Amino acid sequence: MSKSCGCKSRFNAVFMKNLEWYLHNIYGNYKKSLFSKLGKEVLEIGAGTGTNLPYYKPDTQLTVIEPSKDMLEFFLKKAEKYPLNIRVIEGFAEELPFEDSSFDSVVSTLVLCSVKSPQKVLREIRRVLKPDGVFVFIEHVKAPENTITEKVQDVLHKGWKWLFEGCDIKRDTGKMIQSFFSDVHYRTIRFNSPFIPVNYHIIGHGIKKSH
Repeated sequence: MSKSCGCKSRFNAVFMKNLEWYLHNIYGNYKKSLFSKLGKEVLEIGAGTGTNLPYYKPDTQLTVIEPSKDMLEFFLKKAEKYPLNIRVIEGFAEELPFEDSSFDSVVSTLVLCSVKSPQKVLREIRRVLKPDGVFVFIEHVKAPENTITEKVQDVLHKGWKWLFEGCDIKRDTGKMIQSFFSDVHYRTIRFNSPFIPVNYHIIGHGIKKSH
């Protein structure tokens, strides 16, 4: 990793750590509802600094995969506070090192925006889910056409992607998820946020139907 990439990685880890209070404020109630759907064996992709840890049921068998050493440094410190059975893996969600049908549930919050190939990640999520397993997600998405947010996204897209290590503010993530899961339920929400490029979110879940 180059020096500049290392600086951006550390910047993003510290930025997300300092943003946790805000994330709990706007997403907390949604996460309580979504995480109540989770089974015992859970995989979280892109676990970041551990913002989701307070929402898991006690004694959850939680596996997390995260590519950033800087994020994992914060995650591991925070994980000590929670009654969870946690396995941590440093790696990328495009190539999950797990057998088929390994997990009851998979969690993704603010992750599919920044992976190199969301299609590969979704294919991997579907592969490692057990039949009738649940995929829960909160993701910011491309704004509707002819909105102020869409115009802001057009202007900031390249710079935002560079600064936040690949975060694409113009992905139509909902449509992607629907192409991999036949039973998908989500709603689109616009938050009144100071972070205008990421005002629009999808919040919901998909089921891996057994054939």
